Amino acid sequence: MTLVRDLMRAIKAARRVVRENLSSASELAGSTNPFGDETLVLDVMAEDTIIDTLHESSTSMAILSEEKGLISGQEKPEYLVIADPIDGSANLKRGIPLCTVGVSAMPYSDRMKTDDVEISIIDSFFTEETYIAVSGKGVKRNGSSVKVASPRSLDDAIVSYDTKQRWDERFADSTVRVLSAVRDMRRSATNLLDLCWVACGSLDAMVDLRNILPIVHVSGTHMVFEAGGFVVDHKGGRLNLTIDLEQRMSFVAASNENTARGILNLFNENRGFWQRPRHI
Repeated sequence: MTLVRDLMRAIKAARRVVRENLSSASELAGSTNPFGDETLVLDVMAEDTIIDTLHESSTSMAILSEEKGLISGQEKPEYLVIADPIDGSANLKRGIPLCTVGVSAMPYSDRMKTDDVEISIIDSFFTEETYIAVSGKGVKRNGSSVKVASPRSLDDAIVSYDTKQRWDERFADSTVRVLSAVRDMRRSATNLLDLCWVACGSLDAMVDLRNILPIVHVSGTHMVFEAGGFVVDHKGGRLNLTIDLEQRMSFVAASNENTARGILNLFNENRGFWQRPRHI
């Protein structure tokens, strides 16, 4: 499939640039991205490499990226590609070998939603894992098919749980309820990799209910859906968000719907949480 090949070329080029320039891993570019995060020099290098490589494709594309926002030409493109050049920049900056690059592609239209994603690819730079999801065809890791874990009770579940930049009293109480109910927690600090680990059955769920995660992480939730899992948003609906630079993701991605809703119910035991002002 031509589009998969073009996306893989961009992924491989970004991985090569990062691995060849690790001596610059801690250097700041002196700017912030549209989501308010400090930008690393390697963030810019990886993003520029992805954009340049995709522009070589015979398929016309608009590109939505974490660092530069929306890049589009004057004519309506065939596809929108959503790219997260480096997920796990803080790991990279401190020499922790866990970071990923993720891209998703969907047919371009005036009203795109996350359900419209057709292809997602996530590559882990240092753990030699490449995940490819194609809508209706499942997920492959390094060429072999994978699927989510079999259902298990919450007290036997191992989950990933993101708390970064979100630690007030109500959030803390909700977090304690969830983590007290499961067997244990793991976190790589790259949400895309944790979502891939849900997709391949290593984790039972990935929880990010901060309501601040940028839409560029859609490749991860698509991976879980295509591997047979379920993703519920913080309001209890099946995750299906409008594609927009300002859109934020807040969800429980799990191996099955019961696990996803069980975790969300525990988190929302204090029903006033989402109705009160939230300070980030």
